[in-house]
Amino acid sequence: MVSLKKYKKDLEKLSLDYLVFNVKYVPDIMEWAAENNLSLGEPHLPMKLVVESENDMTMVIQSEIQEEMIADVIRNLGIRWSVKDNVTDMEKKLDTDRKRLGYCFLKEYARALQHVDGGELSEDEWVLEELEFLGYLGP
Repeated sequence: MVSLKKYKKDLEKLSLDYLVFNVKYVPDIMEWAAENNLSLGEPHLPMKLVVESENDMTMVIQSEIQEEMIADVIRNLGIRWSVKDNVTDMEKKLDTDRKRLGYCFLKEYARALQHVDGGELSEDEWVLEELEFLGYLGP
């Protein structure tokens, strides 16, 4: 089990960097989504960006997640990415919980705000570029 409280500062920094000023932690994101009649962008993604307006966004984050849940997100990324690059192993590239949570945050941000044209693979490419820029993927 991964406690996201350990990564609270990283998640709050991402929130501020991307102008998401509200962060809400919930025990179960799937249950929360069902109660609020919202669909999740990707199964097992432990976050959901709720956009009321451009200036009013809330990132809802599951407070604890099973490692397998986040591993599934990265495996799905690897499958999509293999269409573009069948050499890069995404499980090795995103080999820490910090990197994986950064990916999840930015993926949900890109999906919810639809700033990236071209579908999921384009979103993934944008997210990886942002992670590189932010120093998540550096040496």
